[in-house]
Amino acid sequence: MTGQRGVALILVVLVVTFLSAIGLGLALIVIVDHLATGNLRGSVAMLYAADAALELAARDLALVEDWNLVLEGASRSSFVDGPAGGSRAIPGGGVVDLTAATNLLNCGKATPCTAAQMDASSKERPWGANNARWQLYAYGPFAGLGQLARPAPCYLTVWVADDRREEDADPHKDAEAQGTPGHGVVRLRVEAYGPMGGRRAIEAELVRHCLPAGEGCRLRNRVQSWQEVRQTVP
Repeated sequence: MTGQRGVALILVVLVVTFLSAIGLGLALIVIVDHLATGNLRGSVAMLYAADAALELAARDLALVEDWNLVLEGASRSSFVDGPAGGSRAIPGGGVVDLTAATNLLNCGKATPCTAAQMDASSKERPWGANNARWQLYAYGPFAGLGQLARPAPCYLTVWVADDRREEDADPHKDAEAQGTPGHGVVRLRVEAYGPMGGRRAIEAELVRHCLPAGEGCRLRNRVQSWQEVRQTVP
C-alpha cells in the first residue's frame, strides 16, 4: 500500500513537472513573439523616419542655388542639432558618433583618412578620384522634424555626395556643363539609428531640373532613384 502511494506521488510530480514545462514553453513563445513583433514594428517605423529625413533634405536642397556649397560642406540643412561631428544620444538608448559614421562612409573605417586614401580605388569605391566625399548635411532626433504624435525613437542622419557618374575628378564640385554626366545630380545617404543597435539606411539620387517660367526657369528637385541599403559599405 505504501509502495502504491509512493508510485502515485512520483507520477503526480512528473505530471506537474511536464505541465509546468509546457506552460513555461508557451510563455517563452509569447514573449519572443511579442519582442519580434515589436522589433519589426520599430524597424518599419525607422525606415519611414529615414524616408521622411530624405524628403526634408530634398526640400532644403531645392532652396540651395549652388550645390557646390553642399558638396564642400559649407551649407547644411535646416535640420541640425549642433556641429557636424561628435557623439549624439539615440532616443531610447545608445550613442552615435557622427564623425566616425562619416569616416566609415568615406574611408571604410571609423578613423580619418587622407585624400589619397579616399581617392584609392577599391571594390566598394571603384571610381578613384571621383570617389564620393560624403558631407553630413542633416542630422538630429526624429522628434525634431516637427509636431509628431508618436515619433519613432531614432536619430537621423543625411549625407550628400557628388554623383558617381561624373568624370571631372573633383567630388566637391557638380559637373558644370549642361548635358555632361552627373550634371545637376547628387547622391543622398540617409541612416536611422535606433535603440539596441537598430539601423535602417536609404540611398537615393536627387536630380535638379528646370521648370519653364517666363524667360527663365524655376529649379525643382526630384528623386530619380531610391533603394534601401542592406549592407554597411558606402
